[in-house]
Amino acid sequence: MKGLIVVSLIMAGMVLMVAFSTPAQAQNPANDLKPTFISPTPGLYVNGWPAFTLSYPKEWVEFPSPGPNGVFIAAPPGPDLPRPTILIVVKASPLPLEDWAKIFMPVWVEYADIKVLSNKPSQLKDGTPAWEVETESVERNGARKENLLFLATKKDLTWVAVALIAPEGKLSEDLKRIAYSLTFLKGREKPMQVPPDVLAFLDMVCTDTVGHDVKTIMAHFSDRFLHSGASKAFWEQWYRNDPASPVQRGVISQEVTVTVFEARGDKAYVDGFFLSKAKGDATAVKSPMTYQQIINEHGEWKWYGNQK
Repeated sequence: MKGLIVVSLIMAGMVLMVAFSTPAQAQNPANDLKPTFISPTPGLYVNGWPAFTLSYPKEWVEFPSPGPNGVFIAAPPGPDLPRPTILIVVKASPLPLEDWAKIFMPVWVEYADIKVLSNKPSQLKDGTPAWEVETESVERNGARKENLLFLATKKDLTWVAVALIAPEGKLSEDLKRIAYSLTFLKGREKPMQVPPDVLAFLDMVCTDTVGHDVKTIMAHFSDRFLHSGASKAFWEQWYRNDPASPVQRGVISQEVTVTVFEARGDKAYVDGFFLSKAKGDATAVKSPMTYQQIINEHGEWKWYGNQK
């Protein structure tokens, strides 16, 4: 799907698209909700950490999420035509919300001519500070025009951003309501006990990350690892070359906190955050666990990715 591929590239930082119907409303009490990866609910995305929900039209279809920061993409079913789409991105950054352009604009302008229509502070329904941006763009490799609503907020030093991309002129109030349905779940940040062997695995991941030896880090990945279509080899190059990787950032300390855990035979879903500090950082930053799933291979836990 050409459109989603382009969006995935743009979303090396983040982006999201949307539809015109009213978002579905959650039926379950917040404390009973499980992350979408464990128990999907049509019309409701539930994130593990940070814990939040977002409502969208329940007939929409989920697509593989892009890049290391994309956590969810959904769009109406049907052929690959210009259509609204949702993308949610979770990204650790100490930058304030008004500095959104420093993270995302340099990526966007590589693929499209961008015109910023509005750029202003906002807030979620519960009063949480947010930042809203609306843009108009034309792809450089084609004539397609799109409008984008970008809504960003923060949990500690972690950005949560929703991008709603729609065909030109179709960015309606119904679409905006999808973005503003973003709701943080309270009481879901407490550490959770996990089996000793799982905790030992995660602690060793932290130790080896601080050691900066990529070969040792990659030993914690299954050869069958697959995350949003990216293999173990892709992630090895990410650790070696990407400025955002903990190796290239020079992380000097890292601790793990698990907030969600569910065993599934030889696999387990695990979510939470790493509290990391890089050389020169003024403060430690919470980063999402990213890979979500582990697998027990010959008595040893390894990252397995978000494949089903």
